[in-house]
Amino acid sequence: MATAILTIPEKQAKDVFLVYKYTKADGVSRLEKGTDLSLEVNGDKFDGPITIAKYLASKTQPELLGDSKENQAEVEEWCSWASTAFKNANPKEITAAIQKVNAHLSSRTFIVHNKISLADLILFSHLHGASKNMRVSSSPNALRWFDLIQNIVVVKYDLVNEFPLLPINVDDVPEPVIASTNGKKTDEKNGKKADEKEAKKAEGKGDKKDKKDKKEKKEKKEKKEGNSIPARLAAPAAPEQPVVSRLDIRVGYIRSCKKHEGADSLYVEEIDLGDGEGVYRTVVSGLVKWYPIEEMQNRWVICIANLKPASMRGVKSEAMVFCATAPDGSKVELLSPVDTSKVKPGDRIYFEGLEGVPEKQLPPKKKYFEAVQPDFNTKDDRIAYYQDKPFLIRTASGEPVKCEVATVTGGGIK
Repeated sequence: MATAILTIPEKQAKDVFLVYKYTKADGVSRLEKGTDLSLEVNGDKFDGPITIAKYLASKTQPELLGDSKENQAEVEEWCSWASTAFKNANPKEITAAIQKVNAHLSSRTFIVHNKISLADLILFSHLHGASKNMRVSSSPNALRWFDLIQNIVVVKYDLVNEFPLLPINVDDVPEPVIASTNGKKTDEKNGKKADEKEAKKAEGKGDKKDKKDKKEKKEKKEKKEGNSIPARLAAPAAPEQPVVSRLDIRVGYIRSCKKHEGADSLYVEEIDLGDGEGVYRTVVSGLVKWYPIEEMQNRWVICIANLKPASMRGVKSEAMVFCATAPDGSKVELLSPVDTSKVKPGDRIYFEGLEGVPEKQLPPKKKYFEAVQPDFNTKDDRIAYYQDKPFLIRTASGEPVKCEVATVTGGGIK
């Protein structure tokens, strides 16, 4: 039963409201309307949107605050910046703020680390009011991130009335490009400098280029489609199959494993994923730190089989093994079937009530995997879950088999 009272002024403090809804904080705090923003807990009063948002997250989903001291500091920094950057800002300041976000996201999916955090929620709530200022030509990375958050947060938690959706045609958004100079690979520090430089250029030239690009794009579409409405302005399509069902998650069997010749931290495995007799996939995994090579031989695993193949130090990886990471980062453990006697390579994993046909290959621009991955987890029973639904293997006998890890509880899966 809720022991705290959260008071939010009507149509204000949207950042706190978004955090409250996303974290399902109604279990720890009762929401009321009032004239001032405040949180009262057992007689103690908390003021300030960031302070209140952090309290709600700490009591419901503490991982949103960061899983290390470094990440926690970065989450804090972005939350503080977002709460002031768009407040009473003029158009020039808004453009500069958007370009800072765009540059930061040039090689990231989320604002901090590789999963959603409080920084994403706070920034989204403030950027939402200025979203009409984002353009494909000048802020593609910010748009891609914005579309991801509005789908995995706003749509998922039915908050469209409070945060109306921004129509975005992701096919118009180019893939992220990591900044480089003189054709040479840049390190993270130099990449940030290059991004900041490009952001300043875009600040002055973005508006003029946007108008020209928009006009040319419109003319091309009208020629191609006649008088039809451009795709980015079209009405939303009818509800589709659950996003998680688009992932092709299978049982795999590691036939052999060796060290990567060009990287000490990587293994190269040959995995049977049921693609056909004698057909095996090459998979590269960063598990040298966590498993001796002897434990990687002749082993059952769970894999996602329809990611776009990626080259890792010169070796193309054709799938990815699923692992659970302990909350403190001290352990990484492979997922495997609870009962290996009832499964075979290629058996697919499903989630009850969320079934559908997997994509042949996940389109990178759609960010399907990134949308659902933050909800993959292990609970106290060491079973793998998507939200609160267990990973279930569809076996030949029809009897579902769950997936587990050896010891990790409360961990994220990737």
